[in-house]
Amino acid sequence: MKPRFNSIDLVDDAAAEVLGTPASRTTRERLPDVAGEFFQVSPPGGREAVVRGVLASAVQASTALAAADLKAKIRARQAQVGQAGTYWGTDAHEYAASCLLAFRQLGPIQITSAGGGVQAMGRVEARILTQP
Repeated sequence: MKPRFNSIDLVDDAAAEVLGTPASRTTRERLPDVAGEFFQVSPPGGREAVVRGVLASAVQASTALAAADLKAKIRARQAQVGQAGTYWGTDAHEYAASCLLAFRQLGPIQITSAGGGVQAMGRVEARILTQP
């Protein structure tokens, strides 16, 4: 399954997802005249998911149109940065109340022949903060 944020596919192909560990939420306190420390453990916090893959334009008649289409797709995903929403991972697991932290292009755009035209492709990375 393609990873999605707010019903938008984050990548079109070669999706790779890395889930971080949930944040530890503990407090430690030393009390006066008492040996040792007091620990208070709370439920775990959110985790960061990193998704990498390939984003592709629609097949276009020219290189310029294909590159422009791909850049528009990247900007549409970047417009979601800082927004809260639902993230669906590559295994279709749903993480409600997540936040898209970043979406970026990882290298230059590549143009290939496809279906009687050309298609622009680029490697991208998304970082999402999920709730436990």
